[in-house]
Amino acid sequence: MPIRSANLATMSATIAGAKAGTRGGPGRAVVVFESGHRQEVEGGGCRRLDAEQGGVVSVETEKATRFALFKGTSCQGGKADATGTGPVTFGVPVLAGAIVLG
Repeated sequence: MPIRSANLATMSATIAGAKAGTRGGPGRAVVVFESGHRQEVEGGGCRRLDAEQGGVVSVETEKATRFALFKGTSCQGGKADATGTGPVTFGVPVLAGAIVLG
């Protein structure tokens, strides 16, 4: 993957996931949408979200897990719309089509 600013969030999450892999893996999360729909995701790369459920209102995790939310359904070639360490609740729903856990 070329080192471009558009790829940095994916690369950072991937590196964090690889590093976390030595301590039990990159983690799991439940993404909660405006509609109330809950989608379970596991780390280990880009995961497509059920974007037709509205914006993401929270990312629930059992342990501190890094994440990056992307507007499109691909995590490459785009800038992350929201990044951080879960669990987290957003004041304004984030329109996201993909997530990377690390």
